[in-house]
Amino acid sequence: MNQDLIKQVIVNQRAVFLKTDGFISRDILDRADFKTLCDIKEAVIVTGVRRSGKSYLMRLIWKKIKDDEQAGEDNFLYVNFEDEKLLDFKAENFEDVLLRYFELYKVDHKRKIYLFFDEIQNINGWEKFINRLIEEGGYKIFITGSNATLLSKEISSSLTGRSFPISLYPLSFSEFVNWKFSGKPSNEELFKTETRALLKKLFFEFKEQGGFPEVVLQGFRPLLQEYMKNIIYRDIVARYKIRNETSLRELASFAISNIGTAMSLENIGKMTRIKSTMTVKNYLSHLENSYLFFFVSKYSHSIKKQIYNPDKIYVIDTGLYNEVAFSTSGNEGHLLENMVYLEMRRSEMDVYYSAGKNECDFVLQKKNKIIEAIQVTKFLDRTNEEREINGLYEALEEYDLAEGLILTEDEGRILEKNGKKITVQPIWEWMLMKK
Repeated sequence: MNQDLIKQVIVNQRAVFLKTDGFISRDILDRADFKTLCDIKEAVIVTGVRRSGKSYLMRLIWKKIKDDEQAGEDNFLYVNFEDEKLLDFKAENFEDVLLRYFELYKVDHKRKIYLFFDEIQNINGWEKFINRLIEEGGYKIFITGSNATLLSKEISSSLTGRSFPISLYPLSFSEFVNWKFSGKPSNEELFKTETRALLKKLFFEFKEQGGFPEVVLQGFRPLLQEYMKNIIYRDIVARYKIRNETSLRELASFAISNIGTAMSLENIGKMTRIKSTMTVKNYLSHLENSYLFFFVSKYSHSIKKQIYNPDKIYVIDTGLYNEVAFSTSGNEGHLLENMVYLEMRRSEMDVYYSAGKNECDFVLQKKNKIIEAIQVTKFLDRTNEEREINGLYEALEEYDLAEGLILTEDEGRILEKNGKKITVQPIWEWMLMKK
């Protein structure tokens, strides 16, 4: 490639990379092992759905590293490989990028050099370059990518033992409140009448708008329609060479309109008029690999039964559901359920649903043992209280748990059934107070 063009890309992208004013902070920056992540030799791989803020996160990571460790001012390089100027970029050009970077800036080679590579999976053979740099030492590498399957396959085959994965989701309610509040309210503040009123208002705003950073910053939800189109075309149709794009789009629309619903592959095929069950399975796999949807299995001690039971469907963002789904009326309970699932997903818990005579929305597993049962409903009254409590109670009995949790839109109280403690708590409060 033209050497001056590479320099132009480095300089222009660097100027944008250093702008962090007005950005929404992410909880990953506050995780206890953040410094360890920056010190280990392994490359940190940040994956997630398109537009979830991966590029912004890398800017914030560099700012925090520089502020906390007083890193060398010029000891970083950022390259976004989705830049159209890099359309002709090949694996052999990676070395040119490093050489041009060293020519442009006064790099202190006695100190660590931080490399930030955005959407690097666009370049065939990228993993060999990363392997070499890790082997040489002296570099700390951060990589982003939007496609789960590609990255997981490449990492497992070529970066074994040399990478550490991090999943980034759209904003959590906690991050949303932190930005709106200019700081997170303390547990004590959560019980002040004025604060609670404001938090409830923010919760409803978050539920409608979702957490994609740019949508939150601009307050313009229709952006999500373009996000959906880009994810389906760029991460699925183009990558997997899907011939029947219309069927894929119809399946995605069907899935997003049926969040919180357990459906078999056969039923999904019938509803979307896709005759081949294998095609349905492949399409759903592609949608999951793009981080657009998640599928939750019914818990069973038998792995075989777990595989053959129908999965529940959840979408990456509630704003996306509100903007794209066929109809959002009458599905409020499942929308709240989706919000709770995403919160648990961020905590990297193993999540299932449980169903016997009644259903429990979520059971959480840790070290092959169910440790918590959670039921989600918009409200509890005489029309649904018995059903919701019985579903939770069955799970508590089944997995020998002493207490359970019912999350509602805005109720809080303590119940008891046959010696089992049941806590009823507002979802927004749980999201802010949970560990």
